[in-house]
Amino acid sequence: MKQLAIITTLFLVSLKTFAHNPFWTQQDKKLIEALTKIDKTNTSEIEQYFVSRLRLSSQKKENLGFGWTMWQTGIGGGYIAISAQFFYYNDSLISYSLTPQLPEEKGLQKRYKKWYGNYFSYINSEIQDYRFNSESILKPLKEYVGNVTAIREKLINYMSPNSGTTYGYSGSLGILENRKAFLEIKDSMGNDELFLLMFSINPASRLTAIEYYLKRKESFNNQETIENWIELNFKEIRTIETSGCFKDSVETKSLVYMLSLKADK
Repeated sequence: MKQLAIITTLFLVSLKTFAHNPFWTQQDKKLIEALTKIDKTNTSEIEQYFVSRLRLSSQKKENLGFGWTMWQTGIGGGYIAISAQFFYYNDSLISYSLTPQLPEEKGLQKRYKKWYGNYFSYINSEIQDYRFNSESILKPLKEYVGNVTAIREKLINYMSPNSGTTYGYSGSLGILENRKAFLEIKDSMGNDELFLLMFSINPASRLTAIEYYLKRKESFNNQETIENWIELNFKEIRTIETSGCFKDSVETKSLVYMLSLKADK
C-alpha cells in the first residue's frame, strides 16, 4: 500500500511537471528574447520586429485622416501574444505602443517575467503596456484653431485612438467603445470643448463630435468655420468602418447625418 502511494505521488508530480507544453514555452521564449534585445527607443527596429514576422496582407494601415495613419498588429507564440500599435504622420513613424502578455497559467508567470526582465513594468503583478512618445497622439490635430489650452484628461484620452476608432453607435457586443466613452463626457462639455473634439487625431471621435454639433448647431457662433471643417473631414475620410451585425465600410457623410437625427441617450 505504501509503495502504491509513493508511485501515485511520483505520477502526480510528473503530471504537474509536464502539464505545460514545452514547445509552446520555447516558442514564447524566443518571441520575448528577440523583442527584449531591441532598444525601445529604436522605433524602426521595433517596427521591423513585427513586419518581418507577418504576411504583407497583415500590414495594412488604417487612415486616420489629415496625414495620420495607424497600424495595429500582433504576433502569437504558444501561450501568449505580443501586440502593437504604430502611429504615422505623413508616413513617418511617430509613436507606438506594445502590449505584452503573461500566460494565464500561474505556474508559468514567474518564468515569463524573468524572460521579460525589466523591459516592461508591473503594477500589482500585472504587466503594463509600453508607450513611446504617446504625448504626440494625446493632442489635437495641428489644424485646430480653438482657444482651449488646458485639456481635461478624459478629453485627451477620448481624442486619441486609444478610445477606439470604429465610428457608429452599437455593434454585436453592445455600444461601441468610442461611443461609450463619448456618452461619459458629453454632458460635461461646453461648446469650446466640443469644437476641440472635432480636431481629434481619432476620426471616430472627430465624427462623433461633428454629429453632436449637428444636433445643436444653433448654439454655436462660429458655424461657418465649423461647416468648412466638417466638409474637409468628409473629403478626407470618404468612407469609414462602422459596426452593426457585421463590420461594414459606409459613406462617412451619410452615416454622420443619419446618426445626428438619433435621439440623445
